[in-house]
Amino acid sequence: MKKCLCIIICLICSMWLAAASAQQVRVSGYGMSYDEAERDAMRNAIEQAVGTMVDSKTLVKNGMLLNDEIYKFSKGYINNYQVIDKRRSDNGLYEVIIFAAVDTNPNSKLMNELTRLGIINRQLRDPKIAVIIPEYHIRAKVPDPAGETAVIRKLTEAGFSRIIYAEGMRDTIKKLDYLTAQDMRSIADNLNVDILVVGEAFSEGVGDVGKFIGRGRNTGILSCSARLEAKIFIAKTGQIISANGAYGKAADVSELMAGKKALNNAGEKMGDYIVEKLLNYGSGNMQNIEVKVIATNYNKVDMINRALQNIHGVNSSVINSYNSGTAVINLKYSGTPQSIYNQLSQNVNCNLKLQQITYNTLTVTVY
Repeated sequence: MKKCLCIIICLICSMWLAAASAQQVRVSGYGMSYDEAERDAMRNAIEQAVGTMVDSKTLVKNGMLLNDEIYKFSKGYINNYQVIDKRRSDNGLYEVIIFAAVDTNPNSKLMNELTRLGIINRQLRDPKIAVIIPEYHIRAKVPDPAGETAVIRKLTEAGFSRIIYAEGMRDTIKKLDYLTAQDMRSIADNLNVDILVVGEAFSEGVGDVGKFIGRGRNTGILSCSARLEAKIFIAKTGQIISANGAYGKAADVSELMAGKKALNNAGEKMGDYIVEKLLNYGSGNMQNIEVKVIATNYNKVDMINRALQNIHGVNSSVINSYNSGTAVINLKYSGTPQSIYNQLSQNVNCNLKLQQITYNTLTVTVY
C-alpha cells in the first residue's frame, strides 16, 4: 500500500513539475465532431502560446510556415490537457473547451522548432553566460577548479551554448559574501555577458575512510567533503535571481584528488540547480524586463507606460524612476524585449527609435 502511495505521489509531482515549466492556456475549438473540435482546440492552444512569444509582424510574415510546420503538429507540443467542457452549438458545430499546458521550456521541442525555422532569435533563448567559481582545498588553492567545470558542463548539456571563458577573473574577485551588486555588474560588463554565475568552493580532508566504515584501521583511501556556493546575477538589471549552496563527498588514494572529486560532485549538483533556475527564468510567463525610455518630458513616458500595460502578455508595468529625461520602467512580460518594441511601435502615437536590445532590457527614444 505504501509503495502504491509513493508511486502516486511521484506521478503527481512529475505532472506538477511538467506543468510548472509550461504555459497554461484555456482555449476553445470547433469542428464537425468532438474529436475534430478537440484537435482544433489543441491547435489554438499552440497558436496562443506562440503568439505570446513572437511579435505580430513575425507571425504574419511566417503564417504559412507556422501552419505547415508548427500548428499541424500541435499535440506534440502539449505536455497535458484537460477537457473542461464540450457542447454542440445551434449551427451544428461541436465546441470543445480545454485547459492545456504548452511546453515552452527553452529546450522543448516547440522552442527548438521555432528556433530552427528562424521565428525565434536564439540569442534571446540562449543568453551569454560567464561562470566564475574559484575553489580551494583547505590550505591549498586548486589550480583547475573542478566545481566550476562541472557547472559549465551542466549548462552546456542543457543547451546553453554561449558560455564565456573567464579563467583570468578568478584571482580578482572578492569572497562571495563581500561581493556587492555593483561588483557583479562591473564583472558582467567587463565580460559583456547577460548572466553571471559567481561563487566559491572549498574542499577539506576528513580522514581515512576506515573510520567511517567501522574497520578500525586505515585503508589508505582518503575521504574529502566539499561545499560550493553560487549566485546567479542578471547583468543588465542587477537582479540576483538565485543563491544556493551544494555539498559533495568523495574518496581517493590522494587527498587532493579526493578533494577535486568532491568539488566536482558539488558542482554537478549546483549545475543542475542553476540549469533549472535559468530555464524557468527564460521560459516563465512573467519575466522581469527593464524598459529604458529616453524622452523630453514625463508625459511621453507616461504614454509609453500606459501602452505597455495594454500589451498582451504584460502582467505589470511600473515606472521605477525618471531623471534628466530618462525613465526606467520595470515590467513582467511573457515574451521578449523585441516583441515589446514591435508592439509599442504599432500602438503609440509618436515616433520611437530603438537604441539597444539585450536579453532582458530594451532602450528606446521617444520623439
